[in-house]
Amino acid sequence: MFWKKGIPTLVLSLLLLGIVVSSSGANELGDAVQRKQDISNQKNQAQGQLNQLTYSADKIKAQLTQLETEIATAQTLLSQKQAAYAQAQTQVLSAQKELDQKQKELENRQSALGKRARGIYESGQISYLELLFQASDLNDFVTRMEYFSRLIDNDRQLLTDIKSQKEQIAQKTRELQSQRDQAAQLQAQAATVSANLAKTKSQQRIALDQNQKAQQAAFEEVDRLEAESNALGDKIRKMQTAQATRKGGVSGSISTWPLPGFYEISDPFGWRTHPITHKQSLHTGTDIVAPAGTQIHAAGAGVVLEADWNSAYGNMTIIDNGNGISTLYGHQSAFAVSEGQTVTANQVIGNVGSTGLSTGPHLHFEVRVGGNPTDPLQYFPN
Repeated sequence: MFWKKGIPTLVLSLLLLGIVVSSSGANELGDAVQRKQDISNQKNQAQGQLNQLTYSADKIKAQLTQLETEIATAQTLLSQKQAAYAQAQTQVLSAQKELDQKQKELENRQSALGKRARGIYESGQISYLELLFQASDLNDFVTRMEYFSRLIDNDRQLLTDIKSQKEQIAQKTRELQSQRDQAAQLQAQAATVSANLAKTKSQQRIALDQNQKAQQAAFEEVDRLEAESNALGDKIRKMQTAQATRKGGVSGSISTWPLPGFYEISDPFGWRTHPITHKQSLHTGTDIVAPAGTQIHAAGAGVVLEADWNSAYGNMTIIDNGNGISTLYGHQSAFAVSEGQTVTANQVIGNVGSTGLSTGPHLHFEVRVGGNPTDPLQYFPN
């Protein structure tokens, strides 16, 4: 009796336990998926910040290049203004020296005339007349009169000439001084422009250094979030694979080239310097060059584990091909399948693009075994 009653009770307990375990697994998967979505959003924000910083850095570098040109021009102009000022200063000094000489000559001549006038005044007009009337005859008298007249006229003309020359030199000196002062003003203006440009360049250098530090921090944040996302992605893929196994799973193989007709490899699997972050990192796939919009084919039959945005891979599709093998197709411009969909080998799953961290249209193709990246070309020896 107990046996008959105990069997239904045991079966019911096992069923309830299975529901609890199944519910727990579903909840864990749901939490992981939600967490991955949160991380994806954070990565998108960090990537947006990185893109903005990169744009700002390029803009600052362009401004610095322009400043270098402007500074070189300003320095040339400053040198010209300094040379012009030096020349004007030399001309002013030369003219001032000439003016001083004429002034001295005028003073000497005026002094000589003054002494002669004082001598005539002190000896009186009689002495002057005596010199005239001492003439031996009329011709001698006329000669003496003409001599005194010419002497006076010559002194007067000499004084007039010296004064005229002095005034001309004084005018020339004033003009040269004006030119010198203008040259000094232009020199000061050119020096100010040059100093301001140098100050602006220094400020731009500081801004660029700060920007590059911020870029480095953003790179590190993107890397951290990417690593965390990859870890969660592995966890999700394992859980989804386990679920697929319970439902029968898939048992496919890698046999179809994802871009028929396009075989140029721009970046093979292996360690490299990343073209954007400029860091040494493992290139976990093979980059195949093809025009944007080219159809991407599934490398093998399987189940789509993910068809979503990723900050590094852009639009990305991951297919579980069974036997622990999965394939990844990155940087797509568009999707042709969705998560949970079963696909066949050679089925179109999307289109080539340049989304995410990409420098041009191509397909990033990965093959992972047990979640670990492996060289995809080993599956295509020909």
